[in-house]
Amino acid sequence: METKRSKFKEILEKVSIPETMLQEERKALLSPLIEYVNSITPSRLFRYRPCNEMQFDAFYNNKIYAVNAQMFNVPYDCLTQYDKNYLYNSIKQGSSIEAIKQLRDHLNNGGHLPELWKSLYGEKRAKMIKDIICNTTDGDLERQVLAFEVNKKDFFNNIDKILKQAEDYLRRSTFIACFSETVKSITMWSHYADSHKGFVLEYDFKNLNCQCDICDKKSTCNDRVFYNIYPIIYDNRRYNATSFVEYYLGLSLGLNAKMNDTMYYTKAALYKSPQWQYEKEWRLFLNKNNSIGLSSLNIQIKPIAVYYGNDMSAINKKIISDIAKEKGIKEYQMYIDTQSDRYAMKYRRI
Repeated sequence: METKRSKFKEILEKVSIPETMLQEERKALLSPLIEYVNSITPSRLFRYRPCNEMQFDAFYNNKIYAVNAQMFNVPYDCLTQYDKNYLYNSIKQGSSIEAIKQLRDHLNNGGHLPELWKSLYGEKRAKMIKDIICNTTDGDLERQVLAFEVNKKDFFNNIDKILKQAEDYLRRSTFIACFSETVKSITMWSHYADSHKGFVLEYDFKNLNCQCDICDKKSTCNDRVFYNIYPIIYDNRRYNATSFVEYYLGLSLGLNAKMNDTMYYTKAALYKSPQWQYEKEWRLFLNKNNSIGLSSLNIQIKPIAVYYGNDMSAINKKIISDIAKEKGIKEYQMYIDTQSDRYAMKYRRI
């Protein structure tokens, strides 16, 4: 499977979808990625759950809740990595006397304002800036730079605040539900299923029957929840989101900035340290219109089986078992083979 994840990473990194790209073009660009993911998606994926009223209700109603990364137990999850020095140097170079003089002379000799300025500031505002630059004297530039030097500390303090906001933005804006390729992980039963007192739900994402797929309204519904499932990329290097932070910075400074890759949200959430490789994780991404500020999103997918933790209480097991029987899904009991010399969880059909 690691070879398949490497291939997935290779395909994913080639996909870049600008904010301005038309929907049909987006579909065509995403098609090779989606097709490959479909070809490698396991027929069985598992979701570890603790026993509580919310989880019982979600199981009963076939709901899978996706939350943002701020609720995860790993501070690195979805946290952007970016080149702060590059951003600082870009600002400093762009505001230097030499850079503005060169641009002024270029414009006064019949040159055109760089297209980037038009995309950042908009056509009308860019023309105003061009006129100001063309009529700026060397003395004006020196006075402006001097004023900038006086206020530079406050300016870059404000930049730092914006960069911090950008760091948090992706974590707040991405809704994720986590799954694993294995139901036998002792560590995951300990971490995510209340020390083996919880349960695990099995799902078939190869033959997914989702309510949003069978609804007649399809993409015309404002409440439609869009979903994609992808494997985690285990890598020693974090995903570099400098371009996204640059976009966020421009937007925060009042520029007409456009995102050059709307896949930033997904990509930043798919990179994890190899220390977590034992989880064999897949992530279900949920999205819908106007979801910013929500604490979670959910989708209805019926599980195909349930597994009871080795130390699950009798009362919790009865609650879950009654729901499972009503749904007509398979039930399994996890157990430890005391005669085996291996540290391996086993399960048997009930």
